[in-house]
Amino acid sequence: MVQKHLTVKTPHGLHFRAAAKIVRISREQQCPVLLEKKNGETASAESLLEMLTLCAISGTRLRVTAEGKNGSKALAMIEEVFENGAGI
Repeated sequence: MVQKHLTVKTPHGLHFRAAAKIVRISREQQCPVLLEKKNGETASAESLLEMLTLCAISGTRLRVTAEGKNGSKALAMIEEVFENGAGI
């Protein structure tokens, strides 16, 4: 299991396109990923709806936890999404 705190940097927060990329990464890497807000609210990266209901606006800090043999690779790919705003 690997964890990292990531901050939502896009002006529109954790939006549909970024969340969809995270879902794709989790599925492709066959790696369970969990996003957690400071208040304890969580969302599975397998569920686009759960991630969108986190209401992670710009500046929100999330703890991202990835499990499995591809956890480190999945987390690095997800960090790239957070850093580059899913190409937006």
